[in-house]
Amino acid sequence: MHNMLMGPTWGIIAVATVTGIVTLGCFIAMFKYLTHPGERDPNHPKYSILRRDR
Repeated sequence: MHNMLMGPTWGIIAVATVTGIVTLGCFIAMFKYLTHPGERDPNHPKYSILRRDR
């Protein structure tokens, strides 16, 4: 069944591939920033939330 609104197969595969690569890149960045956020400022609000005495 071929619909007039459907593009060529190679176009659909290209869009799916690019979308998958972008999604994978976002997940990699998410895990990187979750494990090593890079914030070193001792006055940052996260340190008042993550204190050991809380």
